[in-house]
Amino acid sequence: MDAVVTGAGGFIGGHLVAALLAEGKTVRAVDAKPLDEWWQVHRQAENVTKCLEGIDTCEAAVAGTAEVYHLAADMGEWASSRASELC
Repeated sequence: MDAVVTGAGGFIGGHLVAALLAEGKTVRAVDAKPLDEWWQVHRQAENVTKCLEGIDTCEAAVAGTAEVYHLAADMGEWASSRASELC
């Protein structure tokens, strides 16, 4: 696996996954949200629903990858209250 993208279910993370795949890289896309809530899902990526709160979970998510792009964040109430403004 060339790269892992945390926060891959978000707007920016999804676009980063697409760009990495376009470069010919293999990508593990990770997000805590269920796949049906991701902005975009790329079939060519290894899509993983996983909460990254613990060290063991983080280590498992990045195992065997050469690059890590960490975009995961808890947007909390701000994201849900402003979601309609972002689209």
